[in-house]
Amino acid sequence: MLLAGGDLIESMGEPNVWAEEDLHHILGNYGCLIVERTGSDVRSFLLSHDLMYEHRKNILVIKQLIYNDISSTKVRLFIRRGMSVQYLLPNSVIRYIQEHNLYVGVSEPVKQVMKEKD
Repeated sequence: MLLAGGDLIESMGEPNVWAEEDLHHILGNYGCLIVERTGSDVRSFLLSHDLMYEHRKNILVIKQLIYNDISSTKVRLFIRRGMSVQYLLPNSVIRYIQEHNLYVGVSEPVKQVMKEKD
């Protein structure tokens, strides 16, 4: 089962980000557990995309009860910029990241917005 935040799930509706056959394979064979993120309307997204609706029985949404905007993207950004992640991650995870020199000097891909030609 794919564990993902609501922000990642919304990327499944963006053109050229996910191959449709991959989504059918993942959602159809394994399913997805989605953790809601502040600012993401996961339920509307799931209803508005045919592929997601088709596999709705394999998709579970965990409602966000406490405001939490921590994401893996944010953690990697903090580490790259030398900022503390002390209260974002367990100490054992921070030690592992430090011991393996993860996310230092690595840049995230920048999402490009394609503009249609007039």
